[in-house]
Amino acid sequence: MAKTVAISELKARCLRLIDDVARQRCELIVTKRGKPIARVVPMDAGADDVPSGLRGTLVGGDSVADFDTGAIWSAARR
Repeated sequence: MAKTVAISELKARCLRLIDDVARQRCELIVTKRGKPIARVVPMDAGADDVPSGLRGTLVGGDSVADFDTGAIWSAARR
């Protein structure tokens, strides 16, 4: 369950709120004038360099480091 907090409260209690996110494994929605502007979520234990929302979506390699974009950039410069 997500908790909502105003940006002013985040500023005043940042460390405590971040600790709560990590300990309770919940997300924190930050609002400014009542409108959501950011989301703070806990890090996955043992996560690699790929965000969990993108995990399993790479085609052609297991890691972002497997992709060489040098040839693409060279072609685009011509």
